[in-house]
Amino acid sequence: MTAKIKRINVASTSDFLTAEEAGIFLDIQPLVVRNYLAEGKLTTYKFKTLTLVNKAEVVEWKSTRSRR
Repeated sequence: MTAKIKRINVASTSDFLTAEEAGIFLDIQPLVVRNYLAEGKLTTYKFKTLTLVNKAEVVEWKSTRSRR
């Protein structure tokens, strides 16, 4: 898979997480989150110099992973 990258002009803390925050939520290392982003398993959102993940996408990812 190829990384999915979207540039955004506004980022709300209620809508986006950093890789570190997503890692805590998913109970995995931030490096694993970054690998998921690079592999296109999660969408990368770029805001200025920040790399973010959509919170709703992380919640969905967690629910699909826990069903396995």
